[in-house]
Amino acid sequence: MEVTNQMKEIAKHLADLNGGRPRMSRFYDDNKESIIDVVIMDNKPNQYETTYATVGLCNYDIGYSVDNKPLRVEFIGACIDEYTLFGNILSTCAFNIINSDYSCSPGTIFPDVIKMYYPEFNMKHVMFVSPFLWDEKLTSFDFDDKHVSWLQLIPISDAEYNYAKQNGSEALEDLLAQSDVDVLDVNRDSVL
Repeated sequence: MEVTNQMKEIAKHLADLNGGRPRMSRFYDDNKESIIDVVIMDNKPNQYETTYATVGLCNYDIGYSVDNKPLRVEFIGACIDEYTLFGNILSTCAFNIINSDYSCSPGTIFPDVIKMYYPEFNMKHVMFVSPFLWDEKLTSFDFDDKHVSWLQLIPISDAEYNYAKQNGSEALEDLLAQSDVDVLDVNRDSVL
């Protein structure tokens, strides 16, 4: 994947959010045909927490447009720092778009992504929401050829997934907020 000026601008924005140069890892799909770069920010948003964010996912179509420009996304998520495979979870979500033409918007759920890496955990799936952990510091981009927004991954359980299917993802998001769950804990107890 060629590193574009847009990708550099996104990476710089993440470095500013980090307060310095963060680590970066490159992830490959199972066939070693597709790659995605992931920025890793230690102790962000808080101490003992790690933020992961894609750089380059914005090069792939998700089937939406805003003001006659393609809408693209980058993924961001955070976890308690002991969950070292969170970058794999994030990259697998990215490969669903890159390789399998998935679409994604707030409320979208990618099933079984966490289960692939942590099969014994309570959380099995990923739901995408508008980012809320980084205050107003995380901004979207309006490039000449596309608009790029962020989507945050949060882990959900089987019961929460079924609740979202029956009641809608907004209802699940409200339930999670009311329950004051720690969305950074990939092995938290289910609220249902």
